[in-house]
Amino acid sequence: MSSGVVSRVINHDTTLRISEATRERVLQAISDLDYAPNVAAQTLRSARSGLIAVILNDVTNPVYAEIMRGAQAASAKHERALLVFDSATGGHSAGRLAAMIGGGGLDALIIQAAGAVSDTVLARAASRKIPTILLQAELGIDAHLISLPDKEAAEIATDHLIDHGHRMIGCLATARGMLFTKNRFRGWRAAMKRAGLKADQGAVAYAGSDMDVGADACTRLLTRRPDLTALVCFNVIDALGALAAISKTGRRIPDDISLVAVNDLPFAGVLSTPLTTVAMPLYDMGERAIELACGDVLEIGESIVDSTPPRLIRRQSVGRVA
Repeated sequence: MSSGVVSRVINHDTTLRISEATRERVLQAISDLDYAPNVAAQTLRSARSGLIAVILNDVTNPVYAEIMRGAQAASAKHERALLVFDSATGGHSAGRLAAMIGGGGLDALIIQAAGAVSDTVLARAASRKIPTILLQAELGIDAHLISLPDKEAAEIATDHLIDHGHRMIGCLATARGMLFTKNRFRGWRAAMKRAGLKADQGAVAYAGSDMDVGADACTRLLTRRPDLTALVCFNVIDALGALAAISKTGRRIPDDISLVAVNDLPFAGVLSTPLTTVAMPLYDMGERAIELACGDVLEIGESIVDSTPPRLIRRQSVGRVA
């Protein structure tokens, strides 16, 4: 049997005309010999490495786990492998990634929003014209930007509080200048305006995606505005910090103050006060990023993941105003 026939069987060539018995003998021989394809040779022939790099701001953040789950499922379907880099680790990681880009070691680059991505990495990606997909980040480069329905999510959260009689509703916001921060502000303001309420900038504190930072921001906000009866938390990790901070002040949730957080986590429902959240299509965003990365032509522009609308998950952190 020719090596060409064996190669076509290994590569699942649907145009190959051989008997089923012959195909089974080839597959059995592959199994007996524990054969593995020569990835380096395949890369030379196809001009693809089969590797996609994903840059996250903090790999320990559980919100990103759902994004990566979707990305992993899609990459397996396309027979790609993912390399995950943490931008928080600094220069060594960025230098290694820049070297891989410069050497043609990557098929695509996916960058998550909040990461402080090295200029060297971006410059190398641009010069090599590596397909680059941004997740909720505006970095001023030629890339495809994927956003979530952030405005709608914040509106859902704010409307839920308004429906429970709250009128003094503050925001525990994410980092200044981020695209999703701006869009979630738009949702909060829109819902407040519809209800005839004032979206007061003094009722806003900026945090990020860290529990301790969220706790500090919540403490500052409630010290400045003790009249607030509810908070929309733009990030569920900050909301966890807010829960701890509120408890230290002696206030009770939801009797004294109510909380709704954007994004959901598996353990949000088993906290001492189960947290009301707005679930977002994070899995779908991870999938879409890989589909774009593996496409023949990467479109430059913006898309919003709307395959799964934001969904309010009602738990015990929201109560009615007395």
